[in-house]
Parts: sequence; structure tokens; C-alpha cells
Amino acid sequence: MNDLKNFSDVITNQANINSDKEFIYDVRSERSYSYGEFDRIVTKTANYLISLGVTSGDRVTVVIENSPEYCFFYFGVIRAGAILNPMPFTSHKEEIMKNVRLVEPKLIFIDQRKAREFGEETAANIIFITIQKERPYEQMIAGMSETVPAVSLDPDAPACLYYSSGTTSDPKGVLYSHRNMIVLIASICRGFRFQLNGEVHLIMLPLGHTASTNYSLLPCAYSGGKIIMAESFWHIRNKIWKLIEGHRATYMEVVPTVLYSILNIYREPIREDTSCMRYVGCGSAPLQKGVQESFFERFGLKVANLYGLSETGPTHIDDPLSPTWKSGTIGVPLDVNEVKIYDDNGIELADGETGEIVVKGENVFVGYFRNETLYKNVVRDGWFFTGDLGYRDDQGVFYFVDRKKDLIIKGGINIVPGEIDEILMLHAAVKEGVTIGVPDEMFGEEVKSFVVVKDGMSVTPDEIIAHCGKYLPKTKTPKFVDIVADIPKTHSGKLLRKKLRELNQ
Repeated sequence: MNDLKNFSDVITNQANINSDKEFIYDVRSERSYSYGEFDRIVTKTANYLISLGVTSGDRVTVVIENSPEYCFFYFGVIRAGAILNPMPFTSHKEEIMKNVRLVEPKLIFIDQRKAREFGEETAANIIFITIQKERPYEQMIAGMSETVPAVSLDPDAPACLYYSSGTTSDPKGVLYSHRNMIVLIASICRGFRFQLNGEVHLIMLPLGHTASTNYSLLPCAYSGGKIIMAESFWHIRNKIWKLIEGHRATYMEVVPTVLYSILNIYREPIREDTSCMRYVGCGSAPLQKGVQESFFERFGLKVANLYGLSETGPTHIDDPLSPTWKSGTIGVPLDVNEVKIYDDNGIELADGETGEIVVKGENVFVGYFRNETLYKNVVRDGWFFTGDLGYRDDQGVFYFVDRKKDLIIKGGINIVPGEIDEILMLHAAVKEGVTIGVPDEMFGEEVKSFVVVKDGMSVTPDEIIAHCGKYLPKTKTPKFVDIVADIPKTHSGKLLRKKLRELNQ
């Protein structure tokens, strides 16, 4: 497969060697698509886009819930030579239009179920797509040619433009090239031990975000695997184990919030046979070690703590199948990249010392859309400065500590909020916990934590403070604790510390 240069070629290759093999099964509609059928629809989609005036290099924005239709567009845009700009289906209208103003797409495809949200304020280039069991999408493209369009795809040209997940006030578009995608996914398949023609992945995270795309959709396409596609976790929360058993799923990618929810929904040992699943992948947000261990104790499934960014895709493999595996790490780098730890002066640190995680390799993105200055600030001599803090032990295993910008500086002392979050999660009544720095006249910043309490349990702020005091020095123990119903998160499940800081200025 070394001769494959882009994911249009990947789909065609699978159609040639696995034409009748099932590629996608859609849980909601119970529709199923073989590789051969899928490839034909992707070609017709590409020709449909071209018939609407899409040319090489045009941006096409897609806001469609997890479905086969989303996948048709994903690969169809690439086959047409355009640049895919996906957004989560849950994005608000204002967020979508903010992205549109930045990206200036040729066309915008939006799930029909969001039409009411837009009302009469739709732009001329917005097309609403209806997703039903009766396959209206295939009817829409019925007249399109099944001849692959004669479009040349430069390996170094952008294939995808990923919208930032919203942790900063100004949106930024991450440009990912065809080469970025191919070398990354090939490395993931090697590092994660994904088997040729043997993978069955359950997708429940929004495909408008990169997690399930990089960990499941693209690896399964590359390796000849099968996708079990759900609209979302909430649509299948009461039948996850039945789906895994029934389809003999080998892998699923989740975020910490999903793990918390599964632990709360399934309080007793499950009866279904899940021996087919090697392990569960969890990424997009820091995973508490205690949750990782509780999940294994309850369900007998180890959880890989996965790390990566939109700018690089996954950079490490935390392999629970390794005989030396232990919880709490992010594992070792994938073979596609180099990873080092730098101090604030750009000097590499020794093992055990905490600094900024920097990454180099063909997985590193090719630019920020229309923002060369920002790109040059974070990519220096080929090294991408992630803005994340971590360290490497003497065995070459890496640990994520926290976001660099999330540091709390109290009286000149650097405090990592993730360390306090870990202590919060040790309390039996705490479902979720997050810590930020709030302004303080004397110390500059003071420590404040927010706690979501488990159903049926109760705890007071004073009890949480006393609990933290058992494990932390006084300087790190929260001075303030708020008990809240929920904690703001991005579409990908990342805790929005920035939002909490804005609300507590």
C-alpha cells in the first residue's frame, strides 16, 4: 500500500480488493454499504460537487451528523480535488457562520434537521441534506457519472481544513495535506496493531471532530476494516455492549465524559461477550487515572490514554496490550514522528523534567489557513510547539501534565491544575472536577475548583476542600469550590477552562 498517495486512492484500492466486503453499517437506518458500493457513491458525489462548480482547492464545509452521507462527502470532496472543512453537527448556527466567514467555502452542506435553526437567513451556497432510511441522498446524485473525475491530487496540497475546537476566542483553520493523512494513518495502523481486513470499529464520537476520523474511519478504510456507525453515544448508550457483541467490534474511541457516563449507566458487571474488543481508546481530553482503572475493574477492558492535536493527529500510542503497560501515561511516540521535551528557552530537557511537548514529522500540519504568522510562531525548524506540558521517563514513556497556558501562578509558584483535578476525582462523590486560577490581589491568582457530583450522592464545598487538603500542600489546595450541574466542554469533550476563567474574572 506504499503507492497510495491520498484517501481517494485508498477507497478505490479497497473497492478493487474488497468489493463485496461490508465497510459501513449504520445503526440508525440499518443501512449497509460494501466497499464497492461506497466507492461508486463517492465518485458520484465528487462529480456532483464538480457539477455545482467545485474546483481544485475550493473549500467545502460539511455539518452533518454521523451517517454514511457524511462519509460520502468526506471522501467525495477529496476525490473532487477540493478541501474538506468538517464541523460537528452540534455546532450552533453562529459558530457555523463564524467558521464560514473565515473559510469562505464554495459550498456548505448542512443536515436538514438544522434548517429550522437557520430560518430564512441561509446563504445562497448552503445546501441542506436530508438523511433518511429511504436513501434520498443516492436519489439526489442518481444522474451523476460513475467515472472517476480526472483531477490531479498533489500529495502536499491541503486535503482537510479542520476548524479549531473553540478553546480560543479567534477561530483558526488547521490545514492537513494528503501526505499528512496517509503517513499518519499508516503509522497509526502499525502502532495500534490494527489488523489488515480484521478491524471492526464502533464510532459514536462526532465525525465533525478529528478523533473518530483519525482513530477509526480512516484506519478502517486504510486497512480494509468495518465501521459500526452510531449518531452519537447518547443514541446507543443503553445498547453499547450489545452492539459490540453482535458485530464483534474490536475497538471504540471515546472521550472521558463517555467513560464517566458508561460507568454510571452500567453499575453492574455486563453479561455480553466483549472478548472481541482488544481495548478502548480515550482521547481529546485528559483522562483521569482513577477512571481508567475503574473502567477496567468494572468491565475488564483496558483503556488507552491517547494524546494528539488537530495539528498533528495522534502522536503517541498508549498500548494496553504491551506487557510493560501501566495506567496514567500517554505511551510512546508513533513511528511517524519525533517527540521531545523543551524548556521555555527551547533547550531539550532531561528525562523526568517537565516542559513543553514538541513534535516533528510528516504528520505535522502544513499551515494555519490564512495565518502564516501564527504558523511560524508554533512551528520552528520543523518542530511543532504544542503548548502542552509533559515529561518523558527513563524508559522513553511520555506523560501529559497539562496545557501550558492553563498553569496557575500563585505567588510566583507554578501550579498545574490537572494535578488538583486528579485529587478531586479521588473523592467518592465526584463525577467530574476541573480547576482554574482566579484573580487574587495578594497572590496574583488563587485556586478554584468546580465539581459535578455523582447521581444520588452529595458533598459540600468544605468537604471537597478538606479532601484536597489530605493530599495537597496548602498552596495547591483549592480556596474556593463550586458545586455545579455541568462543566462546559468543547464538541470533542475538552474541558473549557478558558470559559470558566472568563466567567470568574
